[in-house]
Amino acid sequence: MSLRQILFVKSTNVPVRKKAAPRKKRPALLDMINRLRHRFLRLFTSLNRRLHRISRDVSRLTGQVNEVSAQEKQLAAKLAQTTQSLNGLSGQVSAFAAQTETFATQISSLQAEVASLTAPSRAVRTMLHGRVGTTVSIESNAGSISGMLTAVGHDFVQIQEPTSDIVLIPHANVNSAT
Repeated sequence: MSLRQILFVKSTNVPVRKKAAPRKKRPALLDMINRLRHRFLRLFTSLNRRLHRISRDVSRLTGQVNEVSAQEKQLAAKLAQTTQSLNGLSGQVSAFAAQTETFATQISSLQAEVASLTAPSRAVRTMLHGRVGTTVSIESNAGSISGMLTAVGHDFVQIQEPTSDIVLIPHANVNSAT
């Protein structure tokens, strides 16, 4: 046997006192593991809640999107109906415009005719307005009438004769006035 072997045998036979492992490290490591586990569980719980809320919000938003989509389809249908109605009304407006042009032509013709019929009456009325309160002599379809011009109306002349008789003469019947 070699010295080495002897020493080795002796050292193995002799109980060697081992140093006690510090207990602080082990509980500290376990505490850290427990704290990390606890934090992980809290984080997991928090994330789980958030995921649940997000899922609920997504479901709610999906419902709202579906409602908006349905409303959009309804509005599109109403828009199509309105466009169709508008096209029909546009045709009616065109027809009314054509009729209006015909009526406008007829109205213009009637206005010209009325103007030609009332022009002499207007001229007589304008001339006699300045002579109210004076003595005038009017030639009419019924003959000559003289007297004081007391009033000039829209379509008549009022004369008071020397006999105090009041005579009303339509403008259309006045041929001349002096």
